Amino acid sequence: MRGSDYQREENYNEFLRLQQNDDYIDVTYDEQSGGVSAVHKLHKFAKKQGINGMRQGDYELVVLDVLRKSGHRVILEGESNTPGVKTFDGYYDDIPMEIKAIEGKGIWAISTKLRYAERQHAKCVVLYFPKDDLYSEERIIDGLGKYMANPDQPKELNICKLITICSGRVLKTWYKKTTPIEGWSIQEGFRRENGANSYTLSPSNAKV
Repeated sequence: MRGSDYQREENYNEFLRLQQNDDYIDVTYDEQSGGVSAVHKLHKFAKKQGINGMRQGDYELVVLDVLRKSGHRVILEGESNTPGVKTFDGYYDDIPMEIKAIEGKGIWAISTKLRYAERQHAKCVVLYFPKDDLYSEERIIDGLGKYMANPDQPKELNICKLITICSGRVLKTWYKKTTPIEGWSIQEGFRRENGANSYTLSPSNAKV
């Protein structure tokens, strides 16, 4: 059985489990891709109007649809009721995930969203661009640079994966690179899924 077949079987078993759990709604399995998505009934969707006429909470539903159709397992979980405590949105293939919409063109927009996701203990961040003209690969590289170089960042960063979505599809996926030097794991930036156009933080500036 190929790896993709294993994931499809895992996803289908998760679909059956969630279907029988009254805490989850909108449990959906995609026959073509083998992806599955679900929403915990206590998940909170923001009602504020977004820039394209949608509610900001609906951005998350778009992301769920795109990732499910790409063959992934995406679950939005219930959120903390403790005042001042913000947890991550859910799980992407069992990885703690946070969805962040980029609605402006400010130079700090992406790095700020990544810092918020870091504080929410997300390991995977999905950046959703509701309009095509808000996305560019240069913006991602610049945002990653500002995020990685922030002196207030913790020594060990949670985020290890970054997914960009625009126009109803996944555009790019970025992975964190690490290089072991003298027993330490030094942050060395992120690279694209195919290894090209990586953002690299030089070892002399890396946090150990």
